[in-house]
Amino acid sequence: MTDAKNVLNGVQNVVLDLDGTIYDKRGIAGRMVKKLWWCLPVLAAERLARRNAHYVQFETEEEFFTYFFRTMARGHWWTAAMAEQWYRHVYLSAMVRIIARYHQPRPEVMALIEECRRRGIPMAVYSDYGSVDSKLEALGVDPELFVLRVSAPELGALKPSAACAEKVLEMLGAKGETTLFVGDREEKDGESAKAVGARFLLIEN
Repeated sequence: MTDAKNVLNGVQNVVLDLDGTIYDKRGIAGRMVKKLWWCLPVLAAERLARRNAHYVQFETEEEFFTYFFRTMARGHWWTAAMAEQWYRHVYLSAMVRIIARYHQPRPEVMALIEECRRRGIPMAVYSDYGSVDSKLEALGVDPELFVLRVSAPELGALKPSAACAEKVLEMLGAKGETTLFVGDREEKDGESAKAVGARFLLIEN
């Protein structure tokens, strides 16, 4: 990654992805499968529902998750309510525990965060998943470093939704041309930045 001081020239706000960006998420998928082996069909249904959800946009978090959990349950013996319970209390909890045990923040990203803090540049965490605060705490990163911590589903869709990226800027009181998006996926984080006219810094795995 380019030196943090140079990257931030002309930047007034920074929006960071979480999974794969603040920490290297390689290996987490395999660990999730091992930990949740007893519910692999539900795990597969979550993956499929997530892929389908990339093509829809809703106004609210409630509308998004109604669609998401109904999609997870379609054609299976479990209900949408059961899918929701599993997702919120099994899936996300398992992910947080795995992050706490096996993963650490990327030094280069923490250097960027520290430079933002030193300069007084407001930062946001914008994730495609939930449990943002719990994941940051699992990594030993203070959530209060970020003035905004939000997941895309809370805004009605998944990345790279242009509407959601615009909402993030609105919540920050930021302008695209002076905002830097930081992420590990060109097709998600990079496209989100492009949609609002922001700069993008790729964290390569």
